[in-house]
Amino acid sequence: MLLLILIVAIFPKIGHSQDLHFSQFQNSPLNLNPALAAYTQADFRLVLNNRTQWASVTVPYKTISGSFDFKILNRKKNRDYFGIGVIFNKDEAGDSHYGTMQVGLSGSWIKSLSRKNHHTIALGGQVSYFQRSIDYSQLYFPEQWNGSMSNIGQNHSEIFTVNQYNFIDLAVGAHYLYTPSRKFILNSGISVWHITQPNQNLIDSKDARLNIKTQFYTEAEISTNTPLDIIPAIYFSLQGPYNELVFGGKVYYKFEKTRKRYMAMSTGIYGRNRDALILYAGLDYKSARLAITYDINFSPLKAASQYRGGMEISLKWLIFKNKKQVKVQSIPCPIF
Repeated sequence: MLLLILIVAIFPKIGHSQDLHFSQFQNSPLNLNPALAAYTQADFRLVLNNRTQWASVTVPYKTISGSFDFKILNRKKNRDYFGIGVIFNKDEAGDSHYGTMQVGLSGSWIKSLSRKNHHTIALGGQVSYFQRSIDYSQLYFPEQWNGSMSNIGQNHSEIFTVNQYNFIDLAVGAHYLYTPSRKFILNSGISVWHITQPNQNLIDSKDARLNIKTQFYTEAEISTNTPLDIIPAIYFSLQGPYNELVFGGKVYYKFEKTRKRYMAMSTGIYGRNRDALILYAGLDYKSARLAITYDINFSPLKAASQYRGGMEISLKWLIFKNKKQVKVQSIPCPIF
């Protein structure tokens, strides 16, 4: 526990906000932007994410996420449809099991601005129920230390009045798709989170509001005359005095383009500014995608982490009502 306190004190950017953090930002759409609910060719989409971080330094930070979204009111004459998505998030950090549980409901409106789908916009919002909790019984304090471990577990004089609190939070977002040709697709968006700025303090008499978080991102898909596609991306997050910048790209090699036999492999490399190098590998088979990333830590914490950051795994499964075989790239479609 003492080591964890020192880490947070010396490197405060590691411990701020307790917001969810995924290196595969593009593979967790409802955590990236509520406007991405049902933003896909499929009728239904299931996404699962799991991340483990800092296992080499202290009790690992664990984050799991699951979302399910689908289309409703597909109005072909108006070239638009609505989307609904539900999301569950849970993360846990440290000996005290300080963690957050979130259940959210997202709604989106996706509209094509041209008959050939060259321009598409999406607007969305999310309302979430949060529960944050901590287990004080797992913490040790200076008065329990007598030079050895013999006094650990004895009573202490610390008084805690809050070990769990709940709140409702709101988020909004917008997304834009530009497809000037079949060989180029550009996705860009912005989302704003924690609009209610809930109180995050575990002491009743104090007020510590959670800062609003704003996320910006852009990802392009550049097709070549070969089965190889190039997908560069950039992501930027701003929350109070803290910010995060991730940039890089991956390449896709497509073995088969039809939906029933679709198969592709991908590999890439990203960088998180002043923090980590992210290695990416993925496999697409039919309507499913499995992706793995590993963060190689280069921040000042590397002396303790020995360059070992976090492992992250994501699984996406697209579900189609129409079983007719079509080419995946038959019409411009969102990357997400």
